[in-house]
Amino acid sequence: MKPLASRTVSGLLVAFAAAFAARAADSNPTVDSILAAFVEASGGKAAIEKIKSRQIKGDIDIMNSTSAWTALAKPPNKQLSEFSSPDFGAVADGFDGTVAWSKNQSGVRVKEGEELAKTKRDADFYRYLNLKKLYPDLAYKGTDKVDGEEVRVLESKPSASSKERFSFSVKTGLLIRQESEFESPQGKFSLTIRLDDFRAVDGVKYPHSLKFKLNLGDQAFDFAIRVKEVKHDVPIDDAKFAKPAE
Repeated sequence: MKPLASRTVSGLLVAFAAAFAARAADSNPTVDSILAAFVEASGGKAAIEKIKSRQIKGDIDIMNSTSAWTALAKPPNKQLSEFSSPDFGAVADGFDGTVAWSKNQSGVRVKEGEELAKTKRDADFYRYLNLKKLYPDLAYKGTDKVDGEEVRVLESKPSASSKERFSFSVKTGLLIRQESEFESPQGKFSLTIRLDDFRAVDGVKYPHSLKFKLNLGDQAFDFAIRVKEVKHDVPIDDAKFAKPAE
């Protein structure tokens, strides 16, 4: 039997080696380690996969007015968001798994090209689990700061003229900023989303504060969404996601 002192020293060495390995891994992050930490911080793979539909309700603040906003989603990639405001009238944006569309006072518009491609990626119901599949060229771009919080940045270039940057909090592992660029029919489109106020719903964390900065051609404006309610596994008719009549 080893003397107590020898066993103590051996135990300390093992603990030190484990701590050193963990610290080394943390100081040399990879795409896989960042995404794994993100999934775990969000609630874990099992909790995310358990969800079969999602309904989110909140308020959208845009052009100095506040309106009720609703978002619906179900697997594999159907989504809809809609609101109605005094300035914009009834506005809806949807994807039925094949056709991506938007509707406003000007009528119904079908999305094509890079705009359609981005919608398909964003609409993946289990997107948190599939980021590497959706963006196979994801690369680690080092650290940055978001409102003073240190983040690790992953970047993808889905096409020659499009780019996505994901900023994950070093402290929490959560995605707290996404920056998107692509060419649209109206010109160069860029969007920054700041995600904050994360709360767990059925074991999965959702941002309850989203701030958007949008630039399209020579136009720029900000808006924000405050989430008030998230419900899972509510019945949603597939017809809700279909392109409306012209």
